[in-house]
Amino acid sequence: MRIAICLLLLGAPLTGQASDPAPLRIGLLLPPEEAEAASLRQGVALAAEHANQAPGPRVEVVVRGRPGQWGADGDEAARMALDDEVGGLIAPPGGAASHLTLQVAGRTAIPVVSLCPDSSVTQAGIPWMVRMVPRNDEEAKLLFTTTTNATSPTPRHCAAVVPDGRAGREVSADLARAAQTRSVRLDKPVEISTNLVGLAEVCTLVLKARPDGILLWLDPVPAGRLAKALRQAGFKGLLAGPSRLCSSAFTLEAGSAAEGVLVPGIVPDSTAAAAGERFWQGYRERYKAEPASTAAFAYDAALLLSEVLRKWEGQPPPRGFLPTNALAGATGLLRFDSDGNRVLKLQLLVCRDGRFRTSVP
Repeated sequence: MRIAICLLLLGAPLTGQASDPAPLRIGLLLPPEEAEAASLRQGVALAAEHANQAPGPRVEVVVRGRPGQWGADGDEAARMALDDEVGGLIAPPGGAASHLTLQVAGRTAIPVVSLCPDSSVTQAGIPWMVRMVPRNDEEAKLLFTTTTNATSPTPRHCAAVVPDGRAGREVSADLARAAQTRSVRLDKPVEISTNLVGLAEVCTLVLKARPDGILLWLDPVPAGRLAKALRQAGFKGLLAGPSRLCSSAFTLEAGSAAEGVLVPGIVPDSTAAAAGERFWQGYRERYKAEPASTAAFAYDAALLLSEVLRKWEGQPPPRGFLPTNALAGATGLLRFDSDGNRVLKLQLLVCRDGRFRTSVP
């Protein structure tokens, strides 16, 4: 008894005394060139903060990313898995970084949530991964089949502008597949570099075949600048793009050219309304800004991994690692099919007065 009292006075734990559980670490791969880096980081950090308000092991976030040749992202993902001992990984929107993360997951069996819309991501054969965002071809199909109003016909001849390199090739393949299923003529997509050199020449090339619709399948800032350039060049047809253009970064760059731009959005689910409101309110209070759609998807990715890792109490989740019941997230119910694709319903959003709103055809 005296020994026990002395140990307590010295601050030493008694044998068998319960200690705080080890933290659950979530790794976010964030390459320096990622256009939405701040939005992604803030969404994940807010999810960890909210997760830590509930009982259970503390959730910590590890962020890695560094410039380098192709493969550097894979090295950073491996360091998080092996050195930082993360229990789950979040792969960024870029396709190359997501595929490298999946290679690491394939060797370590660490669950991955990808934020990349390329269709090829869920074709990698990794059973412990899911995609949080809609696929490119899902979003394009909606844009190819929906009208802005009763007097505005759906474009039957479209052009597209995509990033250069591998990212553009992935997007081009997805857009071509969507156009074929909707009997839309799609010109060969025009690739554009991230430094946006020669926008006038890009506009001339895109408008050469006189399309009635143009898809801006780019990050928000270059998409906004190109939208402005196309309007200044005299294009009066439909401008549209992926859901990630639902961002103040796009509307600020585009200015008045953002008016009427169409993007897909997830149909709200009443059963997830409270979770969505918690995110939107929490983000505004913490960061004093309106969240972009990328922040909401990143938030849900971290929220899902927190739920999964807590359920398995730090042990490696089995091959079917997803919760049995759908989890309510900022972007709606988090449900996935057997291939890891998000199960969701999309609706059309149109930009009016600098904000994206529901469009009723």
